[in-house]
Amino acid sequence: MLKAFQMNASTPAKDYLNPWAAFAVVGVLQGVVYGQANIHFTRTLKLVSNVPTMTVAGVMRGSVFAAGRDMVSQGAPFVLSGSVREALFDPMLPVDEPSHGMLARAAHWGGVGLTSVLATVASQGLHNAQIKMQSDQTLSYAATVRTLWRENGLSVLYRGAEARIGLLLIVNLLNEAVLKPAWEGVE
Repeated sequence: MLKAFQMNASTPAKDYLNPWAAFAVVGVLQGVVYGQANIHFTRTLKLVSNVPTMTVAGVMRGSVFAAGRDMVSQGAPFVLSGSVREALFDPMLPVDEPSHGMLARAAHWGGVGLTSVLATVASQGLHNAQIKMQSDQTLSYAATVRTLWRENGLSVLYRGAEARIGLLLIVNLLNEAVLKPAWEGVE
C-alpha cells in the first residue's frame, strides 16, 4: 500500500521532470516512514542525550539525504540496469538467438539485480546520514556529515548496506516488473 502511494505521488515528478526526480520524491516519502521509526527507537533506547521529539519537522529531517538515497538506490537500477545488462551480461550469453529466451531473461534480471546491489551499497552513506540527522535533531546537514565521518570514518559509506540489499533487491525487481511498464516510455 505504501509503495503504491509513493509511486502514485511520484508519477507527476516523472511526467514533468524525469525518473531521477520521481525517485527523489519516493525517498522523501520513505524518509518520513524511516523518521517515525528512527525517532521512536532513539527515544525508546535513549540513544542520544538530546532525545528527539516526534514532530512533522522531526520526521522530515534529512530529506535531502533521503532524496539522494532513493535517487541512487532505486533510480540507478531503474535507469541504468539495461546498460549494465548490455555491457556485462549480453557479451557472456548468446541472448540474440531466438532459442535462448531464457538466457535473455537471465541477462535482463541479472542486470537489474547487479545494479540493485551496487546502487544499494552506493546509497548507504546517504541512508546513514538521514538516520543520524533524525536521531540527533541538533545536527545540521554539514554537522551530520562531520559527525558521521568522525565516528565511523570511511565505513560510514557502506556500514549497514548488507541489511538493505535484500529489501532493495525486491523493491527494484518489483520496480522493473510493475513500475517500468506503467511508466512506459521513460528514458
